[in-house]
Amino acid sequence: MRNLRLVSEILPWRPSLAGKLNLTTEAFAAIVGAILVIPQGITFAYLAGLPPEYGIYSSIFVTLFASLFGSSSMLGGPNTAVAILIGLSVAPFSGRGSPLYIDYVILLSLMVGLIQLLIWLGRGGKYFQYLSPAAVTGITVGVGIILILSSLDGILGLSPSGTLFFFEKLFVMLDSWEVLINPYSFTVGTVTVITGLIARRYIPRYSILIAMAAGYLAGLILMGLFTQVNTEIELLGHIPFQALPLSYPKMDLEYLLVGISMLPNAVTIALIGLAQSMVIVKRLRSETDQPINVDKEVFAQGIANTLGAFFSSFAGSGSFNRTAVNQSLGAKTPLAGILSAVVVFLLISIFGPLLSHMPMAVIAGTLMLVGTGMIKPQEIARLLSWTGELLVFVITLFSIVFLGLQTGLIIAITLSIIMFVLSASKLEIAIRQEKGAVQIRVEGHLFYASIDQLSGLLKHHRSESVVLDLSVVSYIDLSATEAIAKDLLKRDCSATSFVIVLTSQKMLEHFEQRLDGMPVQFIQHLSAQ
Repeated sequence: MRNLRLVSEILPWRPSLAGKLNLTTEAFAAIVGAILVIPQGITFAYLAGLPPEYGIYSSIFVTLFASLFGSSSMLGGPNTAVAILIGLSVAPFSGRGSPLYIDYVILLSLMVGLIQLLIWLGRGGKYFQYLSPAAVTGITVGVGIILILSSLDGILGLSPSGTLFFFEKLFVMLDSWEVLINPYSFTVGTVTVITGLIARRYIPRYSILIAMAAGYLAGLILMGLFTQVNTEIELLGHIPFQALPLSYPKMDLEYLLVGISMLPNAVTIALIGLAQSMVIVKRLRSETDQPINVDKEVFAQGIANTLGAFFSSFAGSGSFNRTAVNQSLGAKTPLAGILSAVVVFLLISIFGPLLSHMPMAVIAGTLMLVGTGMIKPQEIARLLSWTGELLVFVITLFSIVFLGLQTGLIIAITLSIIMFVLSASKLEIAIRQEKGAVQIRVEGHLFYASIDQLSGLLKHHRSESVVLDLSVVSYIDLSATEAIAKDLLKRDCSATSFVIVLTSQKMLEHFEQRLDGMPVQFIQHLSAQ
C-alpha cells in the first residue's frame, strides 16, 4: 500500500484530476504570473551571484517541474530567501559569477533537491503542518510588508538598498527625498499602484494586468515626451537566452570536497525552501477546495530542484507573491504553473525586445499591490481575542520583518511546536464524589509533559478509593503508565480500591501488560452510559 502511495505521488499531474477545468482562467493566470516572474527571476539571480539568464532558466524549469509533479496552484521557482542563502553558501568557494561559481551553485542546487527528496521519502511533509494558523498569518503579513518595502526602491527610482533595515531605508528616503527620488519612476509606479487599487475594487480578477498595462503605458508616454536618457527610468533590458540550457553537476574530487563543505548549507536551504512551500500549501488548503496532497508537494519541490540542476537552474521554492497573484486570478490547478513556464519561454524568445522596454517601476508597483493584498485586517482581528495566538502572530511578524524571512520561518515553526506541546499537555480534569469513591475524569493526552497534573491529584486522594475515567484519553505513553503504577504501589490496597475506565482495547492491553499483578480493576465502555 505504501509503495502504491509513493508511485501515485511521483506521477505527473493530469487534467483529469481537476474535475471541471477552466482553461481560460488558468491560462490568464499563467500569463500574468509569467510577466511577473521575469524581472523577479533576474533579481533573484543577482542575489544568488549569477548572470540574469539563470534566473530566467529557474523561472522556466523549476516552475515547470514543481507544477508538473505538484497537486496545487502553488507557483514554484526562484525565491528571495533561497537565492540569498545560495549566494552566501557558495561565495566562500569562488568569485561571484565566475564559471566555477556557477558550477558550485548547480551542485548545491542538486544537493538541495536530493535532500528534499529524502525528506519526502521519510514522509517529513507532515511535520511542517504543525504551523499554527496564527504563525501562518504572521508569515503572510510579514511577507506582505517586506514586498511593500522592497518595492519602494523600484517605484522611487532608487538604487537597491536591500542591505539597509527597512526603518533605515525609510529614514534615508524621507531625509533626502528631493535628491534621491526619480519623479518619472515615481509617476510610473504611482500610476501602477493607484490603477491597481481601483481595479481591485471594481474588476479584481484583472486588476494586476490592468495595473501593469497602465504603468507600461505611462512609462512609454514619459519616455516619449522627455526621452529615456533624461527620465533615467530603469528598464528591464535585454536578456541573453538559450532555448535548451543543458548543464550537469560535476562530480570529481574537488567538487565532492566542496559539496561536503556545503552540506550543512544545503540542508538549511532545503528545510527553509520546504517550510515556505508548506506554509503556502497550508494556506491554500484552508482557503480553497483544491485536492492538495502535502507529500506530493514535497516531492514536487524536491524533484524540481533536482531536475532543474540539469537545466542551468538554481534551487527555488514556492513563491508567496506569485501564488497570491495566481489565487487572486482564480487559478485552481497546477496547469497555471505549467503554462506559466511555457509563457516565460515564449515571452523571452519572441517578445524579448518588447519586454526590454518594461519600466522596473511597473514591476515594483505590482509587487506593492501583491503585498497589500496579503495583509488582511479581518484575519488579524480574529486573533485579538486569543492571547496565545496573538502572541505567536506578533512574534512571527516581528521576526519576519526585523530578522529576515528565513529566521522568521524558523521562529514560527518553533513557536508553533511549543504551542502544540503546551496545548497537548493541558489536561481537562473533572472530579466528583460518587458511591464512596472519587471519580477523576481526564480529557487530553497522558504523556511525560502532562502526567504531573494527574499525579498530583492521585497523591492528594491516595487515602480514598478512586475511579480513574480515561475513556476519552486517546494517547498514553510509558512515563504516564509508570506514574500511575508508582501511585498504586504507595496506596493502602486493603482500605481503598482503584478502578480504571477505558474504551480502547489497545489501551486496555497496554495497561494490563504494564500493571500486571497490581491492585487495579479495569472497566470498559462505562463512559458510554
